[in-house]
Amino acid sequence: MERFSGATATFEHAIERARQMVALFDALTALRPHEPANDDALRSAYFLAVSSFDFFAHELAAVEAKHRFTNGLRTRNIHLPMDVMTIADEEARIATAETHVRQTNSYKAFVDPAKLAELLSCYCLKPWDRLAILINSGLPEIERKSPEHIKGQLKSVWKRRNQIAHEADVNPTLAGVSLWPIDKVDTEITISFICSIGAHMPKVISEPLLDDEVE
Repeated sequence: MERFSGATATFEHAIERARQMVALFDALTALRPHEPANDDALRSAYFLAVSSFDFFAHELAAVEAKHRFTNGLRTRNIHLPMDVMTIADEEARIATAETHVRQTNSYKAFVDPAKLAELLSCYCLKPWDRLAILINSGLPEIERKSPEHIKGQLKSVWKRRNQIAHEADVNPTLAGVSLWPIDKVDTEITISFICSIGAHMPKVISEPLLDDEVE
């Protein structure tokens, strides 16, 4: 959708950079086999992919909020202060409302499945069910995943990202001498998983709410 094109392009560019970091890992490994520092390229790829997803979710929410405010479309659970709603100039009111949404969401990590559901639920009902349908579309039945499975996988990704971002990926055993292991296959799976959710989020977040779906 055109209104999401800028955010989508930025997300896809970041995902490609993450894949390039995996390629850098291969190059480093070829130059200096068994060097532990090579793994840091994978950690960078992992962190970049997850951070780009978080950015993407923030952007989608702000863009969709502005779109709905501009066109008088329904939302759920978005509360705007009275001093925003009473701005007489429409353009200024919408811009201020968008800024408020961005500031409200600014401290939230939408890689957390609960926070992501909270965000998407402002624009649609049962977002995880909708995402699962789209993610599973065209897949053989044996490869399809339930909403709970997808949420669980994203939660694991979120926890792993926090180990890298907030704990320097240090294994607390052995007095912090060792790091948690990371491998290429797991990193590539994570990047593909993040990309698959991101690819379908614009469709989910743009679904119009029906009359009986608004609280």
